[in-house]
Amino acid sequence: MSDDFNNFFDDQRPEEQPNTPIYHTPEPRRPKANVAVIVSIVFGIVMCLVVIVNVLVLATLKQSIADQYAESLTENMKEQYSQAINDALENSDIVDNIVDQASANAAIVLENSIGTIANQQVAPSVARLYMYTSSTANISNEAYAGLASGFLITDTDEAGTLQRYLVTNAHCVRYESATSTRIDFWRTQTTYSWASYGTIVCIFEGDNNVYRLEIVAYGAYTGDYLAAENDQPDLALLRIVGVQQQATVVNTNQPSNEEHPSLKIAYNDSVVERGMDVALVGNPQGMGDGNSIAIGVVSQTGITISSWGSGKFVMTDAAINGGNSGGPMVNGLGTVVGVVESKIVSEKIENMGFALSAGTLHDFLGWAETENSITLNLV
Repeated sequence: MSDDFNNFFDDQRPEEQPNTPIYHTPEPRRPKANVAVIVSIVFGIVMCLVVIVNVLVLATLKQSIADQYAESLTENMKEQYSQAINDALENSDIVDNIVDQASANAAIVLENSIGTIANQQVAPSVARLYMYTSSTANISNEAYAGLASGFLITDTDEAGTLQRYLVTNAHCVRYESATSTRIDFWRTQTTYSWASYGTIVCIFEGDNNVYRLEIVAYGAYTGDYLAAENDQPDLALLRIVGVQQQATVVNTNQPSNEEHPSLKIAYNDSVVERGMDVALVGNPQGMGDGNSIAIGVVSQTGITISSWGSGKFVMTDAAINGGNSGGPMVNGLGTVVGVVESKIVSEKIENMGFALSAGTLHDFLGWAETENSITLNLV
């Protein structure tokens, strides 16, 4: 049985009164559409759309023109800035310093010890020098008068026709020769002067040849009763003449660029800091069949020692002995940061060795090029 809700409510409503009016809200009357109004509205909408489109097109065109102009200005400014930077960096070593620093960081990452670098990359380029007083010395059976170290700084050309140059100390290839002696009251006064050794030869590791050297330029070193010969530092530039046998040069052969590469010289002294590791490679006391390596740190920089000549010195605690003079002091990249000079010997002093700075070496080489009308193509 279904519920009849209508019947239920009918039964509950009071009896309808007769003639009771029923009110309702009438629907509004809709006016007829006006065609002119509609056309006007549509035309207005179309015009608005046209304006909007034009604005968008103009804005896009404006942005495009602005972008092209900005790009043009950017390229122009790039060229100007690039030229300005190039002008500022001309004759500057900033780029090289950045490259050196990047290489140094790479070396640290690879954890190559400075001793390993010196042994593998530097030692083959370091010459062991032997000096003889006579210009006709027979190196096969005569005793040498002095020994030292040096290192290559230039290569031959592809044809192998260019002579190679190396660096050492002036006091290694020149010596004090007695010229006069006189009695001055109660003492004998001996006056000395400098002279160059007559025969200078060198050998390299892994090379059976003995190479003859000639002095191209030298600086000054002072000693007892000696005045400096010039205002240049205690450095010497040597040129390889050829292969020496006994007392004769038998050919003009040069050491191999590949087996004995030239060493790179630091561009200035700013790369050297106190506490940094350095290695000295050379020929102390002529011991052994190859070069020796001593490791130490830089103790101080920018030192001047007037009694040893002009220039700046780097102090180190690395071991220096007779025969080390003229050898390279290198950093962890194998770059030359100094030329070993000497050490202070005293019962009260320990581990105070010195090397002429790389900046001093560059200045000397520039002077040597000008004085001798030569061009050194440094690596």
